[in-house]
Amino acid sequence: DDFSCAKATADEARNHPDITVRTHTVVESVEGDALLRRLTCRDTETGETKTYDAGKDTFGVFVFAGYEPATELIRGIAELDSKGYVITDASMKTSCDGLYAAGDVRIKPLRQCITAAGDGALAATELERYALQMQKKTGIHPLRPAVAEPEESAAERASSQLFQPEIVRQLQTVFARMERGLELRLYLDDSAKSDELASYMDELARLTDKIQVVRVQAEEVAAEDKRPCVRVFCGGKPVGIAFHGVPGGHEFTSFVLGLYNAAGPGQALDESLRQRLLDWDTPCHLRIFVSLSCTLCPELVTAAQRLATLNPRITTDVYDLNLYPSLREAYQVMSVPCFLINEDGPHFGKKTAAQLLDLMEAART
Repeated sequence: DDFSCAKATADEARNHPDITVRTHTVVESVEGDALLRRLTCRDTETGETKTYDAGKDTFGVFVFAGYEPATELIRGIAELDSKGYVITDASMKTSCDGLYAAGDVRIKPLRQCITAAGDGALAATELERYALQMQKKTGIHPLRPAVAEPEESAAERASSQLFQPEIVRQLQTVFARMERGLELRLYLDDSAKSDELASYMDELARLTDKIQVVRVQAEEVAAEDKRPCVRVFCGGKPVGIAFHGVPGGHEFTSFVLGLYNAAGPGQALDESLRQRLLDWDTPCHLRIFVSLSCTLCPELVTAAQRLATLNPRITTDVYDLNLYPSLREAYQVMSVPCFLINEDGPHFGKKTAAQLLDLMEAART
């Protein structure tokens, strides 16, 4: 029936001319098309429901997960407060020796990612100090397993101007498992991003004989195609994978996985999902909008590319949205990852291959 925060803070909201406070009220549903248009809420005392209709306008909904801490794991081991939060000292130490807590499970005035990260750094440092003290006290030291250094390949010994040695080693592992050769066709313009894309792809090709790079002449590039762009071919045929921009940041891994899936054997799929995919019999174009700094985008991209590499009727075009602001407006992209299924959408959020195929089937019907 009222705010549970400090009265002074609550009064600021209550007295604000642009804020309406509804007590005993929960949100039942939100509806719309590409944007939110309607919200239905319910009075928890009377059961009455009301619908707010924005008409041609739209609105936002802030989704709050709540404050119930998931601390049952240590109940009876470390001291908790009446609400279940872990009690720690300034060093993140709990009432149990050797047990530290960090982040939103602690009693703290501000619960945000940045404070949780700070807690984690401090807890890790204190835990390391505790472990060293216990080693000195008990004389027990962990035995480090002997790890044989892998023999360095010729490509690893060659210096890479773009990739660190560890990245080169990981790439070599992927390239060694590829069963077929690939051709990366570059569709370039006169921009610096085109030069950057060409450098990336040339460097990949330099590390393995299973990749060749071909620059497509300007007159062969469709006018509507967004450049710079790299398309993947195998045996002279497109495999349904294209990236518009430079697949760096978090998208570098998804791009390399796309090559691995295109060249075989590829990532394993559940047999029932594989059969559903092989039975897909209508053209489907997936248009995916990403940001290179997005940690959720690669899962969607990898899933979409896996579908494309197993069924020639499915094609996937991935766009670095920061390079193409006109697409953001044209397709009402409010957040990434975002994708269209045969221009139907937009749809938002990361998806597995199975979830993506479910949406494709729903869009087809």
